[in-house]
Amino acid sequence: MELVLYSAAGSNSSERVEWALNYKGISYNRVEVTSQELQTSYLAINPFGYVPSLSVDGVVLSESMAIIEYIEEAFDGRTLLGNEPLVRADVRRVCEFVNSTIHSPQNRTVLRFFRPELEEDSKRALRGEWITRSLDKLRPSICLDSRFAIGRQFTLADIFIASIYKKALQHGSAPISFYDSHLNNLRGIERIANAEPTRLD
Repeated sequence: MELVLYSAAGSNSSERVEWALNYKGISYNRVEVTSQELQTSYLAINPFGYVPSLSVDGVVLSESMAIIEYIEEAFDGRTLLGNEPLVRADVRRVCEFVNSTIHSPQNRTVLRFFRPELEEDSKRALRGEWITRSLDKLRPSICLDSRFAIGRQFTLADIFIASIYKKALQHGSAPISFYDSHLNNLRGIERIANAEPTRLD
């Protein structure tokens, strides 16, 4: 099976997929997509014009959650969704909140459409503020049973939370001790730390 991951530096959604692939030890080729290509040649691969996309023997999958769900179903190894139905539902709850409530409104293309008058620095500040305010709402319902977001093992919830928190920091938001502790806990576990993508904007 040949896997090709189309990604872009600074893409929060791409980082989620790459972290999951790395953690599960799945071999893939990574293709960097430039900003110009997103609006031109890449549209032949993904007409949405977003990364990531994952080509599986020539069949292209898009949208990070759908890609990761496919990875979970198609490859053996440690689950990233949890082993019990209620745990899996809770992991998906967190991922959906991060993906839809936090990530989508602050997406660069969305903000460019709704607030075209803002300078780039103002957009970055607004994006960071939205993420941190939303993370504050998420905080009371995570890390209840352990230092992992949901349950007692590393899951997609940890990946989604850590990735969006790092995005807030990249936008210049002040560190949040709770989420610093969560990220540092993940980085203190060798297999998780080795799987974490390292690229920045």
